[in-house]
Order: sequence, then C-alpha cells, then structure tokens
Amino acid sequence: MPRKPVLSPTRIRTYLLCAVKYYHSYLNPQGRFYLRAKREYSFGTTMHAVLEHLHATGGVEQVTVEQLQQVMQQQWVAAGYQNAQEEQAFQQIAATLIEQYHAQQQEALQVVPPEERPRLFMQERLLRMDMGAFALIGRVDRVDEHPDGTLEIIDYKSFRTSVTPEEVHDDLAMCCYQLLLKHHYPDRRVIATIVALRTGEFASASLTDEELREFRDDIRILGEEIFGRDFEYLQPRRIAHCDDCDFLPLCERIWRQQTQSDS
Repeated sequence: MPRKPVLSPTRIRTYLLCAVKYYHSYLNPQGRFYLRAKREYSFGTTMHAVLEHLHATGGVEQVTVEQLQQVMQQQWVAAGYQNAQEEQAFQQIAATLIEQYHAQQQEALQVVPPEERPRLFMQERLLRMDMGAFALIGRVDRVDEHPDGTLEIIDYKSFRTSVTPEEVHDDLAMCCYQLLLKHHYPDRRVIATIVALRTGEFASASLTDEELREFRDDIRILGEEIFGRDFEYLQPRRIAHCDDCDFLPLCERIWRQQTQSDS
C-alpha cells in the first residue's frame, strides 16, 4: 500500500497563504533549487536544540548556564546570516536568551513546591493522526505532564516578544498539536502554551472538545481540497508576501510571458 500524503501545520499555513508557494515547496521537484537559507530558521533550530538539551538532562538543577552556552556553540547553525558580524550579533542574542531562560526556570523552582511541578513527558516528538485520505502530523517542541494528569504543550518562539491567550487559542499549529495529542491521549486534559523567548512572556489556552471536533472537520475538508487539487494550471497572483518569497522569480517569469503574449 502506498503511504498516505501528510499535512503539517507548516504545509497548511503555506497553502492558506499561497497555493503557488505550496506547489513549489512540496510538489515541484525544481522548487528546492530556489530555497534560500534564512537566519530566523537557523536561529530557531539552534535555540530548540539548546532547550531540548536542558530539559532532557535534568533542567536547571542539573545544567549550568555555562554548559548551555557550550551546547549553543556546538549546535550553532550558521546558514542564512548575511555576514560574520550579523552571525556574531545573533550569537550574543542567543547567549542572552539562554541566560534569561535559565534564570526564569530557577525562579520558577523557588515558587512551585516539588510535588506540584510538572515533569517532562516528551520532547521533539512527531505525532501522527489518520484523517482518511491523508494523515495530519506535527512535531511538538515539548510536552509536560502535570501532577493532575494534564498534558501541556509548550512551543518556543525565538523572535516573539509577547503573546496572549487569544493568540494561543487561534494559533494554527497549537490547534493541530492539541488535536494530535488529544487523539493519542483522549482521557487527558490538554492545554497549549507559547513561550516568547525574547521576554520570557508566555500564555496558555485550551480548545474544548467541541472546538477540537470542529477543527478536525475543517482540517479534513481542507486536506481533501489540497490533495484533490490540480496544481498544473494554477496561475500565480501578486500578494503582499511575494517580495519575501523564494519562488518570486518563477512567478515573475510567468507574468513576463503573459505580458508578452498580451502585447
């Protein structure tokens, strides 16, 4: 049996933004030649690796700031930076964020009694859910288990400075993660938290069972639309995102051809 096609939060977000970008990103074999490394992705990958190491090896009670700084240097992804000066500046930002995060975690330990502290349940885990014609997948940064059995999805945002419960509630990826985790652990309460690493600010939200059912139905309808769509004759149109898109040269080529044929 052939493997089912998959949808992830990133793929869904890409399609909703621009079907042409989705085609070049996931269906066009030539699309990979136009992809450019981006510092935001490289920086986020580095920070995720550092925090994964921290929580996998006992947290701030076992790991020092200096050790985390070493991990940051070892795991540093250099792609996407314009020059050595910019890369060095972002390394300093990473070092500052690591120090701040470590201090915040230590402060939390002083406030929460040991018996009330959550434990690490999973990290960087790929979850999968069969949706009929396709499968929904999502990789969670971290899931903590609270003493009452609640599972808390924690998602790190390296470049955010603020976040509200309303933003968490409406975030596509966080909705997908809740749906996936609830599918695997139906008897558990599931909540989602986004952490803005720049400031340490965080917010949480939780979808009701009814909201999860509605979201699941919406994803199923959207997935069937995506995998049933014929992208061959898709005509690109200019949107605000175009100037930042890796595939703009491909669309500009089509627009030039259309202009020449019209003239």
